[in-house]
Amino acid sequence: MAKRKQSSKLPHIDDATLKKILARLTAMRAESQAFVNLQVHKDLRMRGETLDVGDDLDQASTARDREFNLLMHERHLRRLKQIDEALERVEEGSYGICEGTEEPINPKRLLLMPLARYSLEYQQQQEKLLGRTLEEGMLFDEEQFGTEE
Repeated sequence: MAKRKQSSKLPHIDDATLKKILARLTAMRAESQAFVNLQVHKDLRMRGETLDVGDDLDQASTARDREFNLLMHERHLRRLKQIDEALERVEEGSYGICEGTEEPINPKRLLLMPLARYSLEYQQQQEKLLGRTLEEGMLFDEEQFGTEE
């Protein structure tokens, strides 16, 4: 079996795995940027429209939709920031190092969750200390994106 070439900046991640991670980060960035751009376009268009259309139920529904879209917009902005931070860590050579233990994060975890900042073991340990299960932590922390805050 041939040994995979290790990245010079990230010796704990082989080049093929790093290439896949970078492709995933790029795709995630494009997805979030497209969402943010769409929301900005919608907001600009809606500013010109009259808000007093419809009955109270229609107005409540419109307000709820706006609030939901604002929350999603904020999540995607936060995700873009996390992606940029991950790409900076790649450049610095600190990507894939657990911020809690300073040990390498399993590359398989990084492939699944390219924004991971902690090893699975460290994250589980911290969640036990906080009294949360891993599943609850993933639902709360990762917010559908596979990210950690």
